[in-house]
Amino acid sequence: MTELTLHDAAKRQVVRSNLTLTAILVPLLGLNALTTMITTRNVWLALGYLCLVLAMVPMVYLLARRMADRSRVTFGDGSVTMQGWGRPKRFTVADVERVVTIDQMGFMGTAPTHHLVVVGPRKRLLLLVGQMWDREQLSALALDLAHRGVPLTPIHQPVTPAQLRRLDPRLVPWRQAHPVALSLLVVLGVLLVLVAVFVVVVTILV
Repeated sequence: MTELTLHDAAKRQVVRSNLTLTAILVPLLGLNALTTMITTRNVWLALGYLCLVLAMVPMVYLLARRMADRSRVTFGDGSVTMQGWGRPKRFTVADVERVVTIDQMGFMGTAPTHHLVVVGPRKRLLLLVGQMWDREQLSALALDLAHRGVPLTPIHQPVTPAQLRRLDPRLVPWRQAHPVALSLLVVLGVLLVLVAVFVVVVTILV
């Protein structure tokens, strides 16, 4: 059996990426706390909300570090087990339709790098991104599956998630292929929620 784990540099990258996302969200949620204080005129409620927002930073750090320490891929007996968040995910060679290796693709706003995708008849079974796993690790898994009869499709030219999805929708879900559109939808949803809350609070106060 072969077990792949994250190198120390990859663990630091996982923590850094999660903290970067948190650093973007915290000011937005802090602004929402200020809005809450203005609309409700309840300072303690706003301060409590702000404390919860600030508590996100150490919480995200601890969760990201735990996920990085637990992340591992085990293979070698005709099955693949992925451990990360939550319960382990396991599948066998019989569940796999093909494995795709990508030499260069930017993913979710990150710099272009290598990736590995394993798909079954209906959906993606596994995605390993280059920010976490090095080329040797991904090659070891891809070759193990190929030696067991799984078709291997290497993509050497640079490709985008949207282009990869056009090749096979199972490789990249819509939300990952179009992150800008997804972000706009999320922002619109948050604004609608804030407007609805504001209207309700004003109605109660008036």
